[in-house]
Amino acid sequence: MAHPVGRAKKTRKPTPSPPPARPWRVARPAARGLLTLVGVIGVLAAVGWLGNEAFRRIGPRDRYRTRVADIVCESPPDTSRSTFLAEVRYVGNLPETFNTFDPADQERVCAAFAGHPWVETVDEWRVEPANVVRVGLTFRTAVLAAKVTDGAVRLVDASGVLLPVTGVPPGVAELVNPVPEPLTAAGQVWADSIIRRAIELVKAYQPTRLEKTPAGWRLTQPDGKVLVVR
Repeated sequence: MAHPVGRAKKTRKPTPSPPPARPWRVARPAARGLLTLVGVIGVLAAVGWLGNEAFRRIGPRDRYRTRVADIVCESPPDTSRSTFLAEVRYVGNLPETFNTFDPADQERVCAAFAGHPWVETVDEWRVEPANVVRVGLTFRTAVLAAKVTDGAVRLVDASGVLLPVTGVPPGVAELVNPVPEPLTAAGQVWADSIIRRAIELVKAYQPTRLEKTPAGWRLTQPDGKVLVVR
């Protein structure tokens, strides 16, 4: 008896399992962002360094230097600006040019101005377009003209500072009595008791003329009246 022919059973292939997840693929966008950030920071740092280095190196170039003779400023009485700046350069022992952007050079030039006998204060330092340097100054004002024994006339300001030899400006009180020639240089206080007292009287009474007498001080007022002060 023949056996029935049956259908052979098909063997089912096993379903392959999915590959394990790779963590680096998930973290790749974050890593890229971090690398980008680091790159930007590096570029910015490089740019900043280059800028500082360029600023440090441009100073010595001629276009960033200014001649002392080209400084824009006012000048003292009876003195031209060129003569005044030449005196400032001499007082401060300055070179012919200075670096406009160098704080040390700025300080040195300002100190030279402050050391001039006519300069009371240095008020302003400004760099304008085209590398023009402007310096604002306050000059000493003469309040007393004193005759010295050799016949010359010397001026002093309200603080008793001896001023450079120059003509007597209008409105300056005159001391009639000759006094010994000052031993101090211009720009320093004239340490003389008669000069000191005369300045005190000028501040208090604003006379046009002063004379020391055995009886006291004779002060001639602007209206011609004479006032005697002991």
